[in-house]
Amino acid sequence: MPEYDVIIIGGGMSGLCCAGYLGRAGLKTLVLEARGECGAHCESCEPSIPGFLHNLHTTWMITATSPAMGDLDLERFGMEFVASDIAYAKTFSDGKNALLCADPMETAAHWEKLSGKDASLMHKVVEHFLPEIMHIQEMLHNYLFCGPSKEAEEAVGTFLDEFFRMAGLNITWAQTNAMNGFELLDLMFESEHIKTMIQSLSWISGVAPAHRGLGALGVALLGLMTGPMFPVHLLKGGSHGATHALVKAAKAYGVKILPSCPVSEILVENGAAQGVRLAEKGIYGGRTITASKVVSNLTAAPTFLNLIGAKHMKPEIAGRIERFSYDEQNLLGVYYSLSGKPQFASSRFDEAINRCAMGYFGGDDTEKMKELAASLGARRIHDPIVANWFIPTIVDSSQAPPGCHTSFVWFDVPPAPEAWKNMALDGFASWDRIKNDLADAVTDAYESYAPGFKKLILDRVVYSPLDMFRNNPSAVHGNCFGGSIRPDQFYFDRPVPGVCVGGGARTFMENLYLSNSIHPFGASWMASGYIAACEVAEDFGIRDQSWWKDKAFDWLLANGGRIQAETEVAQ
Repeated sequence: MPEYDVIIIGGGMSGLCCAGYLGRAGLKTLVLEARGECGAHCESCEPSIPGFLHNLHTTWMITATSPAMGDLDLERFGMEFVASDIAYAKTFSDGKNALLCADPMETAAHWEKLSGKDASLMHKVVEHFLPEIMHIQEMLHNYLFCGPSKEAEEAVGTFLDEFFRMAGLNITWAQTNAMNGFELLDLMFESEHIKTMIQSLSWISGVAPAHRGLGALGVALLGLMTGPMFPVHLLKGGSHGATHALVKAAKAYGVKILPSCPVSEILVENGAAQGVRLAEKGIYGGRTITASKVVSNLTAAPTFLNLIGAKHMKPEIAGRIERFSYDEQNLLGVYYSLSGKPQFASSRFDEAINRCAMGYFGGDDTEKMKELAASLGARRIHDPIVANWFIPTIVDSSQAPPGCHTSFVWFDVPPAPEAWKNMALDGFASWDRIKNDLADAVTDAYESYAPGFKKLILDRVVYSPLDMFRNNPSAVHGNCFGGSIRPDQFYFDRPVPGVCVGGGARTFMENLYLSNSIHPFGASWMASGYIAACEVAEDFGIRDQSWWKDKAFDWLLANGGRIQAETEVAQ
């Protein structure tokens, strides 16, 4: 008999989510984590001055949208969110800013300063779709938290067709498949401030507006729903609190978790996964462990090319996996320990930006955002800094000493750059040589939007795509979403055609499932882990559980109103 019902390789958020469900469903479940602790992409640490907590990766938490919040009772295990009433902001060099709020009517009020027409559209959206909130919830659950299906895809199209009609736009969802996000936003909105705010939001969400079809879908859904349906939450005490809650939940439901146990091989017999062999360098070096099912929470290339090998795959499948792209959604991170709170110059236009923990600067109009896309496509580091900023301590003062703050900037970069300014580079290996000079440029840009910022800096840590890969080799090229999100690697084709069959997580190999690199993509909503858990449970014949009942957004709609900031009086 196999030693376990299920082995899960990798203790990231989605792997732990999957484990929690399967453990609670009564399956003997084992999680094998290569590092000394779980949560490589959900890490909070003190890499510089003690007392200053930095979230080196996941910070924007959309975990409250997950069915796991209710099904696994994650709040009971310590999942505690904090948030501001201002969800997202973009600050501009002309002294203005554009805001998205948790309350869409507040968003419309702020937009009045930029465009009465755009504010009117937001009012119409609220009036038209608020009565349809349960229908929208069902649509989003089926599209984001279930394996890809034609029915779910068409439901999204029907929703967008209704929005376009309501907005007076003479287009259909089918026509947007030939549009990129820039083109669709030109039809939807008047203000360049609002357009580029939504472009930037789509970018940092992993859905680059430069892509045709996918980019249009991203800006349409995010522009309408960020704030009320896609919240901007942080975790009290740092993002690693999510890992702590998931580990506690999984263990409470009977899951065994073994850290420092890297896997060297997925055992395959007669075309079916049978278990794993542990790497010699781990605690149980070389041990073989058998299981009825294996779930890999590693990304696609390491799973198939390193742990399985081409001999167990058809050549065309192996070739597609070898070509699976990790070259979009790669970030340079610059993390600051600060003696005080940054003050954006645009607060004179709308002071509410001072309550915002996440935003963007640079790319003041659509053409400048297109230039960023062109640089990334050409594998050049973009010269003007166009980047995402966070100030976590605006909503959670516990992440810095009294009176102090933390902030960081994420700058989209090609992971293997060939050029920056007038300097030729040698790809991925360039990062150790250039990262500090590039961080200086990021700091200068921050100062230009928040005068006096440099005087607040007590220390700085720079984290490149190469550093990300060193911390988590499954994140090939430092990619932060389990592989590039682009039209040929999305929905039915994620990760690549032929890998997932008969659902969203089942692979062409019997008894092997993925909870990473699959639809929709790796993020703190844990959708891929939920999909994997559903399909494994279905195949064991145990999916029908009385407690396994929540839909996406159930917990958020019931509890979102009580989530607020926990901070000191602003400095």
